[in-house]
Amino acid sequence: MRFRTISLVVISAMFLLFSSYEIQSGELTAAQPPQFDPLDCPLLPSCPGDSLVPLPPFPGSQPQPEGKGIPPSPSRNANFREGMGKYWGMLFIPGGQFDMGSLEQEGRPDERPLQKVLVKDFYVSKHQVTAREFCEFLNQVGEIAKDGSPRVKVTCPDCPVVKKGKHFEPKEGYADHPMVCVSWHAATEYAQWAGGRLPTSAEWEKAALMTCASPPQDSLVMLSREGATPVYRSQLGIQGMKGMMGNVWEWCSDWYARDFYAQSPGPNPTGPSLGRDKVIRGGSWASPECSKRIQNRHKAVPRGFYRTVGFRIVKDVDSSAK
Repeated sequence: MRFRTISLVVISAMFLLFSSYEIQSGELTAAQPPQFDPLDCPLLPSCPGDSLVPLPPFPGSQPQPEGKGIPPSPSRNANFREGMGKYWGMLFIPGGQFDMGSLEQEGRPDERPLQKVLVKDFYVSKHQVTAREFCEFLNQVGEIAKDGSPRVKVTCPDCPVVKKGKHFEPKEGYADHPMVCVSWHAATEYAQWAGGRLPTSAEWEKAALMTCASPPQDSLVMLSREGATPVYRSQLGIQGMKGMMGNVWEWCSDWYARDFYAQSPGPNPTGPSLGRDKVIRGGSWASPECSKRIQNRHKAVPRGFYRTVGFRIVKDVDSSAK
């Protein structure tokens, strides 16, 4: 009986050992667990770390304690003006304080605490960078980013551009679609090439609060969940702003940190000094309602290529342009 018990233990151990290996060309090799590959152009999960967090309450859905309620958005009486010259196609966003984030018991933990944040003047692009615009960049500077990775994943079925020889061009009918399947590094380099930069998360939120049609809960019901719409047909905001909510997510310059708002970042916050993921804002056509909110933050791997992430650019204000 003792010998039989020992034999069963040995056989079980050998089975477990061999089950952790796979046979390749007649040799045993260690089986590798499946790895997430950001190059596979995935759709993003809905909520980083908290997929089951309920929607925040909307106005009128429940009584608010005295002194509580939806945070006020920046003044709509601001001196909006169209950009001229190097600011053509952009809208001036005046600097000043605004309430960034969500109140207690509203939104998700990484949106709290609500705080007053000061940002300086800047211009923001009226629409997301299009496939046509990004092809101009690729054809001038090439396919490989400064970090050595490709700037775009043309093999992704949802990529709006194709490569013919060494030349890039939009797919038929996709010239005015937002540029997706593009890494954060490539978005950053495009913005620099265009004379600007990616917005900080704070700048993005202030621009959205000032220009979306009905802040601060700009939920957008897309008629189609099969893909993004051309930037000129996406959600219209004030002064011709388009698509800040619900078309595709937008890369921001900041590293993501779940507790960043609790650190009192001060004026013109640029996010943590280090991190693993970058902030994206605005939700996409594939997002649940909890993600199509101005205050919502998400994160994505900067070297990843996503079917639902694009970008727009901002430019700092020259003293001569004021």
